Amino acid sequence: MTPSQKPPIYTVLTDLLGWTLDRTAGLPKSCRFTFGQRIDNLALDALMLATRALYSPRPAKAALLQELNLLLELMRVLWRLVHERHWVSQQQLLFVNSRIDEAGRMTGGWLQSLLRSK
Repeated sequence: MTPSQKPPIYTVLTDLLGWTLDRTAGLPKSCRFTFGQRIDNLALDALMLATRALYSPRPAKAALLQELNLLLELMRVLWRLVHERHWVSQQQLLFVNSRIDEAGRMTGGWLQSLLRSK
């Protein structure tokens, strides 16, 4: 699969991962490990799950996409906590939530298409 053949969710999650790594590097040192590493790992795991779903046989895709949805929700929760502690701005929270929402809509649409075509 070439970069031009990657589905949009792959692009969204790649962008989200890059943005996340840039933001978590700037978290206060006292919480960088606790929050930063968790958020980084969730973002990386989300991209890896989407990649696995792309290359998995049809029966395995639904479970991977459901797990991806859960990871996206966990990311949203952690970003909200980071914002509540004033480690990211309101604008940054709105941006990351919009990217997570976009990935969630794509994941949900992909999952629905799998369930419809059974």
